Amino acid sequence: MRIARSGMVGAVAVIVATAWTVPALAHVSFDTEDGRYAVQVGFQNEPAYLGQPNALFVKVSAYASGGGEPVDGVADTLAAEVEKDGQTRELALVPQGEGEYLGVFHPTALGDYTFRISGEIEGSPVEIEETSSPTTFNPVEPLAAVQFPQELPSTADLAAQAATADATAATARTFGIAGVAIGALGVVLAGAALARKR
Repeated sequence: MRIARSGMVGAVAVIVATAWTVPALAHVSFDTEDGRYAVQVGFQNEPAYLGQPNALFVKVSAYASGGGEPVDGVADTLAAEVEKDGQTRELALVPQGEGEYLGVFHPTALGDYTFRISGEIEGSPVEIEETSSPTTFNPVEPLAAVQFPQELPSTADLAAQAATADATAATARTFGIAGVAIGALGVVLAGAALARKR
């Protein structure tokens, strides 16, 4: 009885630990409708970080369920795009060999992204749409999460600093020009006063 109880406690502990540590999957696998091919979709680099080079990763295999032989030569028969907050961008799929293809882009906003792939694989229709989530692939995360020992300013922070510096410089130029004009006016008035005295 004691052994059974301790075994049950151990099993519960493993389940709880697993529930707390399940990460998002790196890629999601889809079977085509006719079951002839499997297509894996996700970010090339996981986790995906803000502003860092990344890509849509696509892997095509024959005979479904993620196994079988890699399928090359389908970049021209598949169309791909990425969507973020209502904005979309077409991605050119570049063959990498071994059934793998990349659609390169730099994510510039945090959060979830949606990938779409449509077309055909050797006559087999493909229509895939998937969004990052805890059960699919990772969202884009802040780069600060992996910076060490100091966090570097983000591109947005640098742009804001540059804009502030430009505004300060423009204000300084305006005051400088005004100062020169006032000085010139002072010289003219002084000259006029001397002329009157003579």
